Parts: sequence; structure tokens; C-alpha cells
Amino acid sequence: MDNIDIIKNLDKTKPYLDHKNAVLSAPIRHLFMMGAVWYLNKNGGKKPLNILEIGSWFGASTLSWSQGISLYSNKNSSITCVDAWKPFFDMDVHGDNDYAKEMEALLESDFAYNIFLHNMGTIEDKMHTQHFRGKSENILTQLKDEQYDVVFIDADHTYEPVKKDIGESIRLVKDGGIICGDDLNLQLNEIDNNFAMNNKHKDFIKDPLTGKNFHPGVTIAVSEYFGAVSSWGGFWAMQKNNNKWEKFSLKDMEVVYPNHFTEKHIEKAKSHYNDIKDSLY
Repeated sequence: MDNIDIIKNLDKTKPYLDHKNAVLSAPIRHLFMMGAVWYLNKNGGKKPLNILEIGSWFGASTLSWSQGISLYSNKNSSITCVDAWKPFFDMDVHGDNDYAKEMEALLESDFAYNIFLHNMGTIEDKMHTQHFRGKSENILTQLKDEQYDVVFIDADHTYEPVKKDIGESIRLVKDGGIICGDDLNLQLNEIDNNFAMNNKHKDFIKDPLTGKNFHPGVTIAVSEYFGAVSSWGGFWAMQKNNNKWEKFSLKDMEVVYPNHFTEKHIEKAKSHYNDIKDSLY
């Protein structure tokens, strides 16, 4: 079935995440996204939370935030999504990357955007959701200071865009709130720093020190702003307390698997969680 037929045959009542590119990062990270919502309300009842998501793709993470709100917050919460849903890879740098080519095609055809709209439409009506289509560097500057309890950054992973997104997001977080993001596979103290700096314009590379793949732009930008951060399976986060950024713990959080995940995604998340659970907290 081609992409046009997929869109024509979507069930309006059910999220669509069956596409091979629907969940781009490790599924386990969605557990900790919901864990962040749990953390903010674990001692204060189900107070409403405002969440800003920078980079939404197909909407899988948006659905996870909505599930976290349903579990640990209330209907007066909101989710705001910012994404251009337009090609963004520098193909002079990433032209040999099949993954980048696939993403570019899904963006160019508006398939990714249409799937996002469909998935947003499956979120319960009582929850306020909205999205702004455009580059984050143009939209974030128009948002008011300290209006979000959670700001989640998962857009372009090369250094300059990540640095801009973090820099603009810091002022948007309420005191007591959380800034967080995806794809921090390795922190700066774990990698060959010089190699990372020389390749920070690239999306995804192999670190010669560890032999592991990582996003150098994310690693460097996060470290420049916060140093070492709280991190669980590649999902990173810091809490704002009296205008200082601090690590926090998700110890004792309820382990919940997203109800919109396919069986394949759930199996991956469970396997990954079992592998790392003893070192998480």
C-alpha cells in the first residue's frame, strides 16, 4: 500500500504508527516522557500542565504526552507542537544517508504532516492541543516567558539548531518546570570530544572512543548549557528551581507503556527497559 492509500484508509478513531518511520527514536524514551509528567505531579495532585513540543514528526511523542496528562494531570492541561514539517537535512552532508533521504521524502510529500494531523485527531477532545507549522527559530521567539511546565526538544539534531532551540526554550520554562529532549545517546564525558566538535554539523555518527552511535550536536549543545544532565535511555531532562537547572530522579515512577504503540514498539521498549533498569536510578 502506498502512502496515498494509507492516508485514505486511516481509521479516524485510532492512531497510526505502523509506518516503519513512525517512531524514530528508541521507544523506551516514551516511558520517561510520561515519567516526567508523573514527577511534576507526584506530590501536588493532578494540577494542569502546559507542554511545549519542539519537533513532532508523526505525533508519536505528542500521543505519549497526552497519555501522561491523562494519567497524572487533568483536562485543563495543554500540548503545543512546533514543527515545520518541511525538508531540513543538508543533503551535501547527509546525501549518502538513506535514513535522511526517507525522512526528506516523507516531509516533501506532506505525508508526515498528514499523519501527524490524523494522530492529533485521535487525542481526546477534552484535552487542549494546538500546533504551529514553521521553523522553531521563528516561532519560539513569539512565545511568552515561563508559560510551560515541560518543554521537549526533538527537532533538527545538528549542533546549531539544537543550540538555538535550547537557548530560546530556557526562558519558556516555568520555575519548577522541566526542559528535556530526545536522542542524548552519549554525554560529553563519555565521548571523544575533538571528534564530536569536528562533526557537530552531522546528524548521527559513531564515536571512536566507545564505538557507539550518537548525535554530536545534541551531546555538545546540551553539555554547553547544562553540563551533565539527568538521562534515562537517551531521554534527557533538567528541572528549573529558583532559576537554577538541576538534575532530578524518576525513582519509583510507574512504568507505563504507551497505549498507542504497536506490539513491535512495546516489545522493543520492554526489552530495552529490562536491559537498563538496574542502572537507571
